[in-house]
Amino acid sequence: MRKTMAVVIRTVDFKDNDRMITFLTKDYGLMSAKVRGAKKQTSKLFSASSMFCCGEYTFYEKNGFYGVRGSDIKYTFGHVQDDYDAYAVACFVADVSGKVAQEDYAAPKTFALAVNALWALDKGAAMPKAVACYFVQRLLMLEGVYPELNNCMVCGSGEYLSKMSLEHGGVVCKNCEGGKRVEKSVVKALRDMQDVMPSEINKVAFEKGTEAKLLRLLVDYLEYVLQKPLMTSKFIFGEK
Repeated sequence: MRKTMAVVIRTVDFKDNDRMITFLTKDYGLMSAKVRGAKKQTSKLFSASSMFCCGEYTFYEKNGFYGVRGSDIKYTFGHVQDDYDAYAVACFVADVSGKVAQEDYAAPKTFALAVNALWALDKGAAMPKAVACYFVQRLLMLEGVYPELNNCMVCGSGEYLSKMSLEHGGVVCKNCEGGKRVEKSVVKALRDMQDVMPSEINKVAFEKGTEAKLLRLLVDYLEYVLQKPLMTSKFIFGEK
């Protein structure tokens, strides 16, 4: 028996009324569990098995597989689906969380980050793409792979830092080879976000024209670190 805070990050229907749910949990990392009768509106677990639902879940184990015995729902984040941009970022948050989290590996800070991002999207506390930017940069910090922003990754210089290199993991000065040109406002935004806690995500805002470039850089960097494509990133960039 396991009992922990969890948020639904993936659902797959099977048989007539059942669902297989993937959860991001506070105490056990990634968990998959079957919910019998989840698609029936009369089921006690109907809402609890919906995307982005968050609460305290009780899991049972049988024959090496988990099932959901009960739940105490705290948030449904139902308003996320009322806005396409917010919904796209919420799907992105769920997708990335599922790729980063591991089974039986507690990651309470990652769980808190994901929930705070969904809260901001649901309440409209910050613009959706700003939430996406903050979510990715904070996740990179938690994973210990945040890019170096103060010194050139090739020569160590602290001056003329005009490029960013995915391969080197940080900024590169104009005198060294490698990396692509990055605007000062983007680097400044990366530095500024380091001091914003997940509970203060509503404070995230960027200079005009910076947000889109920052988000593209962060997503490219995350995909490079993960060595996996993030298909949901197409939704937040409006790509087909």
